[in-house]
Amino acid sequence: MSSQFTALQRTRFRLYLRILAVSAVIGAAYGVMIAKDEVSRLAGSLSGVVNAVLIAGSIAAIEIFLLREDSSMNRLLRVPFVVLVAAKTLVYSAIVVAVVTGPARLGRPLDAYTEMVTVGFSIAITAIFVITLQAASLIGRRTFRDLVLGRYREPRAERRFFLFVDVVGSTAIAERLGALDAHRFLAAVFSATAEPIAACRGEIYQYVGDEIVVTWTEIEGKPEARPLRCYFDMKAALAARAAEFRARYGAEPDLRAALHLGEVIVGEVGEQRRAIVFHGDVMNTASRLEHATRDLGVRFIASADALHVLGPTQNMVLTDLGAVALRGRQEPIRASGIALRN
Repeated sequence: MSSQFTALQRTRFRLYLRILAVSAVIGAAYGVMIAKDEVSRLAGSLSGVVNAVLIAGSIAAIEIFLLREDSSMNRLLRVPFVVLVAAKTLVYSAIVVAVVTGPARLGRPLDAYTEMVTVGFSIAITAIFVITLQAASLIGRRTFRDLVLGRYREPRAERRFFLFVDVVGSTAIAERLGALDAHRFLAAVFSATAEPIAACRGEIYQYVGDEIVVTWTEIEGKPEARPLRCYFDMKAALAARAAEFRARYGAEPDLRAALHLGEVIVGEVGEQRRAIVFHGDVMNTASRLEHATRDLGVRFIASADALHVLGPTQNMVLTDLGAVALRGRQEPIRASGIALRN
């Protein structure tokens, strides 16, 4: 795939191709199922593939590429949820009917009953697909995948990097802008930093107020010192849109962050609402390190544990901060301030 695509675009395109592949398999299977004899099975499977790819390709393109926060059609996402669902139902049903009853069919025409069943089946599969995409977007695709596969049904220990990123001065910005515009400001910051996080293979664990928590397994984070690079790439993404933020909100966003590595317990919790959560001292330590940046006068701090695994970084300058005493923690932790080399 062309290198000019961004990490998020590549992720979306891979998802699109997977949806096309799955839909083709479902379409072929359905075409064989409704075939009335051996001769029509091949034509039925081919017709099923064509119909499924046309339907899934059209609807997936709308869901994945058009209806996004960073697209020109993002205003459609601001309408009430019921209105959005109703509009999607009408548009997607029209696509299904147009494809199933249209001229793209291969082989003999379907009888009225089979055509009606095919339309109903296609709409049902489309509904499942849209609901799945919506659920995955709400909790994150990796979390959704892990919940579906039951990866953390039984808790397990993992060594993970945690990057706690805080928006500098957000309280003062909120007081000046008011609650609604402050929310829009933070939403714009989170949207602008999504691309560098994806490029560094980070997983957004949660948004907490004005804070983003990004995580990597030790294996995923080690190549190219991804957690370190992620912070500076996030700052660069915001700097590239500084004029836009200044014009709209009267402020240019900046970030402070802390990175730590350690063992956490990962597992599913909850009954009415399932979630995958992390428990362990590494979370508390990373959070307290982030708070310590204010007292230490640095924007980015990383523990010695994290830096030892990530190894030397050619384009970064490390300032040894010694043993840093953290609030609520008896033992100090060795850490360094991190800055880009001029």
